[in-house]
Amino acid sequence: MKRDALQCLRLRQGVTAASSRSCSSLSERLNRELTTRKLPLFYDYLYPQPSHLLNLTLTDLFPNQQPFALESRTLPSIETTRHMAPGHHLVYFPPQVTLSQVLPDGTDILHSPGAPFNRRLWAGGKVRFPTLSGPLLDGSRAVCLETIRGVTVKGLEGEEKIVVSIERRMGVVKEREEEHKIRERIWTENEEENGQASVIETRNLIFMREKTQEQLEKEKKNFEENKRNIKCALRFDSCYGNRMILTLLLLSKAPSDAEFCQKIRPNKSLLFRFSALTFNAHLIHLDKTYTQQIEGYRNLLVHGPLTLTLLLTAMQGHLQSRHFIKDIEYRNLAPLYVDEELTVCGKPKIGRRTGAWDVWIEGSQGGLAVRGTVQTGAV
Repeated sequence: MKRDALQCLRLRQGVTAASSRSCSSLSERLNRELTTRKLPLFYDYLYPQPSHLLNLTLTDLFPNQQPFALESRTLPSIETTRHMAPGHHLVYFPPQVTLSQVLPDGTDILHSPGAPFNRRLWAGGKVRFPTLSGPLLDGSRAVCLETIRGVTVKGLEGEEKIVVSIERRMGVVKEREEEHKIRERIWTENEEENGQASVIETRNLIFMREKTQEQLEKEKKNFEENKRNIKCALRFDSCYGNRMILTLLLLSKAPSDAEFCQKIRPNKSLLFRFSALTFNAHLIHLDKTYTQQIEGYRNLLVHGPLTLTLLLTAMQGHLQSRHFIKDIEYRNLAPLYVDEELTVCGKPKIGRRTGAWDVWIEGSQGGLAVRGTVQTGAV
């Protein structure tokens, strides 16, 4: 494995100055275009129905968690005080786009850098919960304000990966409140400031070129033969001028000594329900033929935001009512597939400030698929 990795690294050592300049030029252009793109405000009314449906979807996945054991199958009344659970913001504020704004793969145009970068994957992100408890699910009008904060180009010319970082700030608004006043209250120039937002999320999306027929044939051969080939992955941490820093990424091994673990086998119904609840028509979660023949994966993929939901649900269930989640930062490292068992795990961080946890998801073979850090606080 080490010899293969070194050979792979040597192949990349011939990076030319021309490729560097091309990378820099593309990065500058996309930064200019995307960070100035004004995205529409997404309004919603915070009724308990979406959160309730998500709970019903998750109940059988976490059978031993007290909140789900007590969950009624009947829609809760808005007269009962009920706060939005961590991660449930994902089923509110759906993308309000027309069918003409939906791309052939089921994604939309809002954050897309455009052709030839037509493939999209969810790389990870961060969520902050500035208040002790989530927003009240009492039918109040609320808004999600999206901003593209940054664009990074990684990889050689012709193999570029475009990483688009989107910030989403959610907060309650008044009926007929003017848009400029909403932006002044909720958005802040400094990303670390909360403003009047009750949930602040950063999403990192990766956009890539479509796979060639040769690449697809190779992928198809791999999953048909059920092989796991060791591949050399290179991350381009910076790409500007004549400078390129290459970091060799080795296969990740999951941590040991988890304090909590929950095994889950995601099925097609789970993927469909989560797609419906999040108004997400991305075909890699719904259409097996498309996923195999166009994207080159062996089966339907588990959603990136669903893995986030599983991490937050498992963490909050373990904490119960003694502590609350302040924030989570996570990265999706490897695909998770439908009908293949995954394990959600967590343990307190060693040698760090009180309340910090390592959380992760292991794939069916035990490898590390998702890794994150959660910061908690005492109630």
